[in-house]
Amino acid sequence: MNTDDIRAYKKRWEMVVEVEQAELAAMSPPEKFRDLAMLMGVARALDSSTDADKDVEQVRRRWTLLAERLGV
Repeated sequence: MNTDDIRAYKKRWEMVVEVEQAELAAMSPPEKFRDLAMLMGVARALDSSTDADKDVEQVRRRWTLLAERLGV
């Protein structure tokens, strides 16, 4: 890739972002809620964690372990 290719690539993605933002702004709250519910259903079906509290607790345990090992 040369600099012109990179600029063109970046420009294309900027255009994609603009279109996505316009589509999101045009959506009604019920449509946004429906999309969110669908995504959460997919996450559950894929057995992904949607529970942020579990993730936060895991990070806290890691930081505690790191602090103990460093003697902080």
